[in-house]
Order: sequence, then C-alpha cells, then structure tokens
Amino acid sequence: MAVSDEITTTRTPAGIPVVVERLPDFHSASLSVYFGTGSRDESDQKAGIAHMLEHMLFKGTSNRTAREMSEQIEAAGGEMNGYTTKEVTSYQVFALDETVEVAEDILADMILNPLLGESCLDTERNVVMQEINMLHNDPDDYIHVLFAETLWGGHPMGRSEAGTLDTVGSLTREDVRDFFAQHYRPPRMAVIAVGNVDPVQVTNWASESFDDLSMAKSNEDRTAPRPNATFRVYPREDSQAYVGMGFPGCSSVDPDRHALRLAASILGIGTSSRLFQEIREKEGLVYEIFASSCSYTDSGAMQIFFNTNVKDQEKVVRLVGKELRRLKDDGLEKGELERAKRLLKGVYVRRLESSETRMIRLGEMFMSTGKAVSPEESLHNIDVVTEEDVHRIAQKVMSRDRLCMAMHAPGKESEQAAKSLEDLDF
Repeated sequence: MAVSDEITTTRTPAGIPVVVERLPDFHSASLSVYFGTGSRDESDQKAGIAHMLEHMLFKGTSNRTAREMSEQIEAAGGEMNGYTTKEVTSYQVFALDETVEVAEDILADMILNPLLGESCLDTERNVVMQEINMLHNDPDDYIHVLFAETLWGGHPMGRSEAGTLDTVGSLTREDVRDFFAQHYRPPRMAVIAVGNVDPVQVTNWASESFDDLSMAKSNEDRTAPRPNATFRVYPREDSQAYVGMGFPGCSSVDPDRHALRLAASILGIGTSSRLFQEIREKEGLVYEIFASSCSYTDSGAMQIFFNTNVKDQEKVVRLVGKELRRLKDDGLEKGELERAKRLLKGVYVRRLESSETRMIRLGEMFMSTGKAVSPEESLHNIDVVTEEDVHRIAQKVMSRDRLCMAMHAPGKESEQAAKSLEDLDF
C-alpha cells in the first residue's frame, strides 16, 4: 500500500509491518526495529527493565562481541543507537547506502542473538544507576519526571523510563531474559527504513530475519491512566524552584491534537510566545519558560515548565494563570496562529533533512497510530487548524479543575506557595 510516492507500508509473510521511505538523493540508510514495549508495560517491581534491555542488546551477540559490532558498523560508515520511551523501544543502525546490508546483518543479530549475560547485566546496571543519579541531580530534566508522577500517580505512565535505584538493583538475568522473550516479538514489532534503500530488499531482509520469531504476549493488559488534579511539592535544598504545571491532553489518535500543539506553541514555544514575552521579557522572572503537548496511545498532556527563585514561584504561576485565562477568554491575536503554524512547520521541515529523524518520525507515528503519514500530510494537518479550533481546545483542556502541578523547590516555602495558590482561577 503506497502512502505517498516515497513511503510504502508492506508486511512480511508472517505479518510484520515494514515501513520504508525511499529517498534516492540521499547517500545514507537508517534502519530500526521498533517494539511496542516501553516502561508502561513493566511491573512496579521491575521498573526500568525495558531501558536496561536497550542497553544490553548493544553488548554483544552469540556471533559478535560488542567491540566487533562497533568496529563493523563504523567500517560501514555508520553507527548504532537506541532509545526507550513509555510505549516503545527502538534499536537503530545507520550506514552508507552502499553498506546497508552490513547494517541489516548487525541489527538482525542484535535482535535474534543477544547474549544478555550476567556480567553484561552487572556492568550495565552500574551504568544505568549512574544515569538515574545524574537525572536526580539535574532538576531541569527531573521536573519532567516529577510532573508525570504527579499527573499520572501510581500508574506506570507516571514512572521514569529508567526505573529506580532499588528496582534496577534487584533485576536478575532471568528477569531480563524472560521480559525479552515475552515482549520483543511480533506482533509488537515493526521495521522502519529511511534513505536510499530498496523497499523490496528491506522487506525480504525483514522476512528472512524475523518471520520465524515466536509471538509476543499482547498489550491487552494496558490500562489508560487516570489523571490527577493536584499540587505536589518535591523538596530540594536550593534557592531555585523548578515547576511543571499542566493538564491531561490529547491522545495520538485524537483529531484535536494538532490544535493543542498550536495552542501550546502560542503560549510557550519560541521567544515570541505569550509566556516568554510576559514572564521573561517583561517581568524578568525566569530565564526560560516553555509549553509543550505530548501524546500517547490512550492519553496525553499539555504542560508548562519554568524555573525561578523560590520567592517568585507563586507570582510566576499566577502570571501563567493570567495568560491561560486570556487565551481562553479572548482567543487569538491577529497573525498569532499563522506565526505559530510557520514556527512548528519550520522546526518540522528542518528535521526532515536527516534520514535519522525521518526514521524516528515514521517509527513513533506508526507504533502509536498504525499509520505512516507523509511529511506533506503532516504539514497539511497543521495548516487546516483554525483559530476556532485552537480557542475551543484551549477552553476544553486548560480547565482550572484539571490543573496538576509539581514543585521541585525548598519545602517550607513551596508548601506555603501551594496552599496560597489554592485560590488560583483562570
């Protein structure tokens, strides 16, 4: 089935989806195997196991040592990478178009024959624990984790993908092997390729490599998270306050998700946005403040992040509330929507200049929606949003009774601010 002149979606005889965006003018090839398994599919006791597996698959196979994998992919002019989110895990290889078959061989070997040995687990456990400690010591990043925890509570969507020191420390080799065998199989997998590649060759490779894999357990035990509307303080010893505030948003299949992205852009993406102009430029209370909208298969969030001196955090939150009310009550200013559209489209188009980012775009889109949409259609989805759409979704989503806020700041002052902000209205 052709999605556009460049993007094709086919299936192997065993039913594995293969999505290929052929770019004949490129001299590179980017390939990935995506699995519909992420941190939300873990038990509380084994939180972080998907991220641990991501690390371990690069540490050698029954055919290659980790060093041989590195040497061979770099000799092919490429590299390897991967990432884990709440809903997917991706294993990636990049190469020159003339050496794509080397990259394919290494990627298939990683998926089919990983060692997953005890010594590898011990080594990577230590690496991941350092990663967790770094996250906890970086409040700019950690506030995102704390906001998700506050918004989604005890649901797996509220956990960090990295897990905790306790859960990672208790993982065993059997845990890792069992989780891999249960989850990293069809029908929870898809092959994505972008660059100067042949769709038929990629499909044949995917079939020869993966069609004999046993079936994974289904994702039917996933449950949608129930959002919280609460203020929560996470104490830290410093004069700086890091704040995440926001609302439950749109899922990855909700037609309103494009309007919500534009509402977030108008509020807090770029230096011309309302929050930046009012709170950074006019008041000088923050160095940066930004808004964003993220979508998952059954949930989403519209969120605002900033940091400021602890004595100013209440004032900044009230100024944010003032801008939310202004957007909801008065709608958009002249030219504001077109500026936001072009900003989003500009960021999007610049990312299309890399086969790697194109591959990630296709992979995440296909795994969350089951569709492979062309760049032109994605840009069209932004273009067709109206001022009325943005105003309507702002009124629907940005409701005071749905507001959730995490404050990572000195405890006493923040508890007082949280109590004072109970009368916040917008």
